[in-house]
Amino acid sequence: MNCPNLMNNMSFTQLEKESVNRYFQFAPCSSSKKTFRESVSSKTENEDLKEKLLQLTHEFPINYIFYHTAKTSEPAHITIITSDPGQVERIEARKWIRNSRNENNTLFHVIFQGKMNFEYRTGNPFMACYCRRSAIIYQNPKAKECPETDWASFKKRFKRYREGYYHDRDILLSEANRFRSRGSLSAMFLSYLDIYEYTIRFLEILFIGHAFDAIDLHERIKQLTHFVPRVEGVFVKKSGKEYYLVSELEKAKEVAENGDEVELNESLYESIVEAEVKLHKLVSDRFSELKRQLKSDALIQKSTDDPDSSTEDKELSSIISKIVEVHEVEEIYLFHQSQNHYTTTYILLLIGKGLGTEVLNQIRQSVKAKSEGKIEVVLIGHTRIWVQTNLFYHQAFFKKVMVSENLRYQSNKNHPAIHWENPYTPEYPDLDHYYSSSIKLAAQYFILRENAENENYEGLGELFARAVLRILRTFIYSKLSYFPNYLPAFNLWSLCVYAEPKLEKMEFLFEKCSGDNFFTELGNYNRFYHGISLLTTDKLSVMDEILQLLLQKFELAYSCKNDKNKETCYSLATQI
Repeated sequence: MNCPNLMNNMSFTQLEKESVNRYFQFAPCSSSKKTFRESVSSKTENEDLKEKLLQLTHEFPINYIFYHTAKTSEPAHITIITSDPGQVERIEARKWIRNSRNENNTLFHVIFQGKMNFEYRTGNPFMACYCRRSAIIYQNPKAKECPETDWASFKKRFKRYREGYYHDRDILLSEANRFRSRGSLSAMFLSYLDIYEYTIRFLEILFIGHAFDAIDLHERIKQLTHFVPRVEGVFVKKSGKEYYLVSELEKAKEVAENGDEVELNESLYESIVEAEVKLHKLVSDRFSELKRQLKSDALIQKSTDDPDSSTEDKELSSIISKIVEVHEVEEIYLFHQSQNHYTTTYILLLIGKGLGTEVLNQIRQSVKAKSEGKIEVVLIGHTRIWVQTNLFYHQAFFKKVMVSENLRYQSNKNHPAIHWENPYTPEYPDLDHYYSSSIKLAAQYFILRENAENENYEGLGELFARAVLRILRTFIYSKLSYFPNYLPAFNLWSLCVYAEPKLEKMEFLFEKCSGDNFFTELGNYNRFYHGISLLTTDKLSVMDEILQLLLQKFELAYSCKNDKNKETCYSLATQI
């Protein structure tokens, strides 16, 4: 409600009456329709807190508010999700939010919607535990439905996320130990400073919901103690704003410039290591705690579900039924699936006749419409003989996909298996040609950007879209040994993420550029359009960033594919 003068002239009671029906929508999964007051009242008896939360929804663009009741050994948690990243700090700055732990044993978490979606996709268990449908007490009418998270669908991402932490920590520790063995005290101190920052960052994400990279380590530790009191037992305070051990490590920054290590206290080494071990244990314990919470919630939910059929099986059965209804196929292979807060995406290989782009798009639209947008399917369709006769290009891809573990449908059991070639060496004919055409088109975009007349953005959208699609298509070829047909932009991107999961980290830029319409806009730009460009300088800046990042990752993937040195190839791949 962007009318501050009107709000000031209305009583709070009048404001609430005016707002409840017009501006509030509550969790669609609720067993009964409740007002905002009733939803909060069922959770807490704190009248002052109810009023403040309600007022907050009038002042800021808030999509969701989640509430988790206090437990014997844990405070209550209120998670506020805003659609504007610029409002996070403003909301957190409210005095009643900053002091909530001491005043009413409640912890507040304020998170940007895009950040919530990204962390959920990467496997952050905080989002899965604290941003779930059953905990909603407020939902903006314009916000999409927030799904319930279950352990079965989330555990793979959780394990990947947790293992990523352990893997990177081991690398950082190995680096610190290597510097110590070589007698470089300043380098070792700086390495442990990096390790502390790395571990603190994970504690922030797992306990608060997002990291505070913009502030110094001392302030981050102090802030973290409000959420994790045990952190206070790790570091001795040097002053009200600094911690002794961190200050000692930070001396290495100056020493690294003048080369005099006499100022560094090597005798602190064991204490430095001990503090790191304590921080690491806090992270490990938090992972275990959130995992138990997710699994226990899953057991509760499972008792009310059909024990003989999982949600995933039902969804997949529904998809297969719709596919067969629209077009006859011989086999269907499911070789990847992913889930975000709103949509489950299935990547399927269909084997059969007549599976052209038009038919595949028809199937995709039918599945999406039937699921009310909750399910997306990325479809690849080929005849059996096409696969057989194109093994020279694509055997590495199809042999990995067409395995019994992935088979989800057969029209009959007598379809012949592909005759795989053995020995087989992957070949990439014309890869250089497709790479060159992609790079040159992207270069044309940037040339036009630099030399375009003031506020004349005509043609930039079309060049951007076509450059992106060429890059995606060729990236898939270089990573998967599969050169897709002219698929929709979303399908190409999904295959890219399947080939290289780290690319998913870029998706926040898509949302920043076009909201939920990024891939739709790419498709529109590839059609004939006779009108004035609506691009803005801000949007073009994001488009520049997207294309630059894609080019960087594309060139690394291409270099890796053409480098016969496996160690160099691996080194390049880890940078993506």
